[in-house]
Amino acid sequence: MGSTNNAKEQRRLFLALWPGETERQQMAELAKQVAGRRRVRDANLHLTLVFLGATTPEQLAGYETALENLTMPTLELTLDRYGYWPQPRLLWLGSSCTPLELYELVAELHRRLRGCGFVPERRAFQAHITLARRFTGRIPAEPLAMPVRWRVSAVSLVESLPSPESSCYEVLRCWPGG
Repeated sequence: MGSTNNAKEQRRLFLALWPGETERQQMAELAKQVAGRRRVRDANLHLTLVFLGATTPEQLAGYETALENLTMPTLELTLDRYGYWPQPRLLWLGSSCTPLELYELVAELHRRLRGCGFVPERRAFQAHITLARRFTGRIPAEPLAMPVRWRVSAVSLVESLPSPESSCYEVLRCWPGG
């Protein structure tokens, strides 16, 4: 009985960069232009830093404590190119030059979370915003005429909630301050 309750208490969580309204609208317009009906819902556009997965209340408390005094480097992303991963048929938006500070931020998050027993994914981090899943259209080869410039100021803790159409994402809190 206890394990059933524990499974119900778990939340599907991740740490992400969460765009402001201006950046979200720009990303959504790009997704609409290239991905059509397979595109990710506008409200779900984000850049995942660390996937935490099924998280118990105890783990969440540990993660929040580990991230308590997190400082955010000055970071500006220029999203200027499309990418495609054939295995999951994923169309994404990324940067031709990812700032070193973003890789350092992800490494710092991993370092802090390892202290709570978190085991990071084995694959290397690649900064991207998923625009479409199960994508079968033409992958744009040309660089974006109008790149999305995104000044990042916080890391968000986000919960993935099931919904009839697809997942819904809810920002629970942000670091620093929030």
